[in-house]
Amino acid sequence: MRALVVNLPAESALGREMAGEDSGWTLETQLLAALHDRLAEANWQRGNAGAKSPSRRPLPIPRPGMRSDRIGRTTRSPQEVAAYLVQFQPGTGGD
Repeated sequence: MRALVVNLPAESALGREMAGEDSGWTLETQLLAALHDRLAEANWQRGNAGAKSPSRRPLPIPRPGMRSDRIGRTTRSPQEVAAYLVQFQPGTGGD
């Protein structure tokens, strides 16, 4: 029985129960998702070449453990953010 359980694939019902639903994302699955994302971006770039109103950039395939939402928000204007970040540039005396 132990040999059977130890050698079950990650996609099996027991594997999903023990490791979670994301256990099915193998190296091959990750590589295929990355390939799909790059091809979608390349097609998007070629399709929008010279377009007056380009379409939206394609969204990547959601990966397990990756958050798609933004981290952090600000109410500052881009000029305020740029002025704030200047102090961290080398040679500005903001060390």
